Amino acid sequence: MSEAQKILVSMTCPSCGGQVQCEEGEDLVLCKFCESAFALTTDEGANKVMYKMTVDKDKALAKVKAWFGSGPKAKDLAAKAAVTEAYPLYLPFWRLIARGKACVCGIEEQRSGKDNQKVEIPREALINREYIYSEIACEAGDLGIQSIVIPDRAEAISYDDQEIVTFGVTSSRDAAYEVGGKAISQQAVKDGSDRMTRVYFSKSFFFPKAFTLIYYPFWIVRYTYEDRTYFATVDGITAHVVSGRAPGNAGSQSTAAGVGGAISGGAIGLGIGLAIATDGADVGIGVLVVGIVAAIVLIGYFYQRFRYGDEILEGALNGKGLKSGRTQEKVQSIYNETYDYFK
Repeated sequence: MSEAQKILVSMTCPSCGGQVQCEEGEDLVLCKFCESAFALTTDEGANKVMYKMTVDKDKALAKVKAWFGSGPKAKDLAAKAAVTEAYPLYLPFWRLIARGKACVCGIEEQRSGKDNQKVEIPREALINREYIYSEIACEAGDLGIQSIVIPDRAEAISYDDQEIVTFGVTSSRDAAYEVGGKAISQQAVKDGSDRMTRVYFSKSFFFPKAFTLIYYPFWIVRYTYEDRTYFATVDGITAHVVSGRAPGNAGSQSTAAGVGGAISGGAIGLGIGLAIATDGADVGIGVLVVGIVAAIVLIGYFYQRFRYGDEILEGALNGKGLKSGRTQEKVQSIYNETYDYFK
């Protein structure tokens, strides 16, 4: 994300339609064309920005149909799925931009020498980064969206709640600010301790730059497959499918049961065979232990695919189903203008 996108927001003047810029966090904007002034402060006490929907219905549906054919979904999903409705929706998000600072001290364990001896090396990290925290500000039901990343090409527009469909803000501004600040402070400590095996001391702070209520556009697409209802959520600016439920692949479930059992049994059998062949030597016992551990891991992996593979979950969705895709984290690190120190 560029510095301009991170700090500045381009908006359309509600009076003359001219493009004006303001720094995220400002309460009042003055149009340089018609000299009109308009406020950005909401009833919740935070600045408010709305982003323009740039994806039309046809493109959203095309993206969902392409999504039908990706991942471990039912093979005939694209052919049998029937879209029942598709509608635009704006969701509110709290967005905190802040500089997170942390001091972290600990040790890093390394192995060295012919004997592979453990060596403990003292480490120190000073983190000084900008972070962006975002969290949905309403009860969005089963949509599976918890945070956003605003793309560089996003266009801010003046907010008009009479012309858009949106969920009302249900979370507290103060609570969101407190949780966001804590999350940024914790992320700064995490970034500082990534290279450490153990942490002995850490202290962190955050310094806010802007706190905004964002209204972000999505397309909600609902569809049916074999008399069951599913959905997909499409980003209204990037056209990416960010969350959804889909039927799983029954063939993949059966394969997971058979292949998982065969591979797991083979791993244990190999370990037992080597243990017997070596007459209980350390090498044979070691292979047996590794085989058992590998079998447990494989059984867990294939069991998940077999037990929950009848439904695929993407995004921050809860419930029984096989997780697929990536969930957007609430805290993003901004690496430009950082002054990190690692020793």
